[in-house]
Amino acid sequence: MNDPHSAQLSIDFRTGRRTAIHTDNSCAEQRSACVALNRIRTRGILEATQLASSGEPLSLDDRFAAIAGLSRDRDVPLIPLDQLGIHHDEDGLRSSSLLTALPSGAEAIPYFDKDWGVVYKLFDLRVDGSLGKRIELVRTVEGDFDLISCDATLKDTLEKLAVLNEAGAHPTEIVGLSDSGDYLIAKQPWAYPRGDFEADRQIAVSEIRGIIPEFTGRGLRHTVVVMWLEDRAWLVGDLHERNIMRDQDGTPTIIDALIGPVPPAALKELRWLREAVEDAQALRENRPAVKRQRFEDADDDSL
Repeated sequence: MNDPHSAQLSIDFRTGRRTAIHTDNSCAEQRSACVALNRIRTRGILEATQLASSGEPLSLDDRFAAIAGLSRDRDVPLIPLDQLGIHHDEDGLRSSSLLTALPSGAEAIPYFDKDWGVVYKLFDLRVDGSLGKRIELVRTVEGDFDLISCDATLKDTLEKLAVLNEAGAHPTEIVGLSDSGDYLIAKQPWAYPRGDFEADRQIAVSEIRGIIPEFTGRGLRHTVVVMWLEDRAWLVGDLHERNIMRDQDGTPTIIDALIGPVPPAALKELRWLREAVEDAQALRENRPAVKRQRFEDADDDSL
């Protein structure tokens, strides 16, 4: 354990690998330790995936096996699902003899480990190569912009898990892959019921230094948050009632969301988006936001 956060790591007795999620530590300590671990594991998984895809075309099963073998060479944790008590029956249905299955979302299959106070999330790699979901701000047929959800890639989902953790959402660790190569596994500390949704969502957004634009332009039907991290502007969406909870410290937190980079075309055309990005960058860098006039200097796309 020679990385900078070794003192904050322990052993996950389910997987036998190092983990940053340890509920004896504060959420801030867990989140900080996850940053380095997530970067190392993301790099190994993406290198393995790229190499597995660079040769002759493979069947899905052979591709999974190749990804697993190449990941092992890069010290990416490969977790047999039976270590989590997870099995598939003859119909392909999953169950666990050790963990409690939680309601699945659009992306992940979560299991609660009551003994250790953590949740394991399994993201399955689909036949078409997609894994998870992401959001995009796209131009509509009417010429406006709207926020849509679309299939993500393995890279997109790895990026999402790492970005939300580093930004200040609920601590999230990229554990590794299933040893069969067909599941990405993530892990979070158990979260608790929230209070008032709107109030708690506002606090959870502030924890990631996010900006909810006061005016989001014509045609944008969904609430979107803008944040700045690692010299990039990000859109954060899907902040519905099940994705806002409270952490072990009682602080409202985002346990999941969909993200996507701010597209240059939208940034160029939408004044409200440019201003939200400027404010989000200032907030992340602990600078005061720019003071602006509210109506006198409004341009056409803001009317």
